[in-house]
Amino acid sequence: MTVGEDPSEDEVRAELDAYLARRRRRWGARTSAYFHLDRLHLLDASIVRRVEKRTETTRDEPGDPDLAELPVYDVLDEYEVDPRDLRRGEPLDLVKRDTVSKRACACGNGLRRCPACDGMTYRPCESARPCPACAGVSPCTQYLKHGGKPGRTARPPKARRPTRPEERVKCGACGTPDSACGACQGWGKVRCQTCQGRGRVPCTTCTSKGTVRCKTCGGRGEVTSWTAGRIIWTAETEKVPWPHRPPKRVTSQLLGGAWNENQLGPRDPLPDDLSLPHRTLVEQHLGTVKGEQDRTVAIRRLTVVRARPKGSGNREYYIFKSVSGELTVRPTMSDEGRRNTAALLAAAAALVVLALLLVK
Repeated sequence: MTVGEDPSEDEVRAELDAYLARRRRRWGARTSAYFHLDRLHLLDASIVRRVEKRTETTRDEPGDPDLAELPVYDVLDEYEVDPRDLRRGEPLDLVKRDTVSKRACACGNGLRRCPACDGMTYRPCESARPCPACAGVSPCTQYLKHGGKPGRTARPPKARRPTRPEERVKCGACGTPDSACGACQGWGKVRCQTCQGRGRVPCTTCTSKGTVRCKTCGGRGEVTSWTAGRIIWTAETEKVPWPHRPPKRVTSQLLGGAWNENQLGPRDPLPDDLSLPHRTLVEQHLGTVKGEQDRTVAIRRLTVVRARPKGSGNREYYIFKSVSGELTVRPTMSDEGRRNTAALLAAAAALVVLALLLVK
């Protein structure tokens, strides 16, 4: 038996008998004759197409970019490319003939008014902030006796830290002793630490210059425009649906199986030994899509034999060839075994509940 051949029924039963004999003490004296064999012909196929897309846009670049090394074209759809330049998936950029032009930028000199400060070189700031101690709610206990809240000063005082939170000092507005908040001296607000009460802070966006570099021209004062063509090949993968899903209970073990693999180019025929159902399935996905320039068809096949008990049994077996060409037997729990296990677990749970009820 070679690696590429499917195992015969005699080979499968001989390997299963040897496997059962090695485990006879554990699982009884059954032989392969007790099991019914059926074959699962697994197919894993995909088509990787390299599809060409051509686009044409108008590009603007600041200053005077170097376009001398880019290929020149007249009609994008008629431009011939070397497939070797596009197989890596990197785009090919081109310049349409006689479309390169330069123009002065609307900014005039490469600078524009700063959007953050509107050219003022600074940004407004609150000169005063609510007092952190009294929050401006009760800065002075006597302000109602003096015609309302204290008036504002041109520059509120700096915040002080009272020796005690309840400390009261002379009010700076009405002059009443021991009536004002010690942090703001009765004003309710303190000087902003950011602008020091000036009401403005330097603009960090333009570093107080009022202007910033123009993004359109990059500060160069001119812009170059041209019609840009781009050709790119993108890889698009189409999976052929499995005719038979791999058995979930041995899916990971099948990774080490002796899959029969084929890599086909766009003009290569399908393998002669591909079964008619598999051939029909793959052929349904071999149509050419728009813009297709190249393709690779990957086909993997593996035959798995499932041994199911003819009568009662908690175990079934999957037999397939490993990469070394030897048959491998993988045991799993059968559907009946799963039902029996579930029933035992349910019975055990019922006994535990009953025991608890009797104890109570």
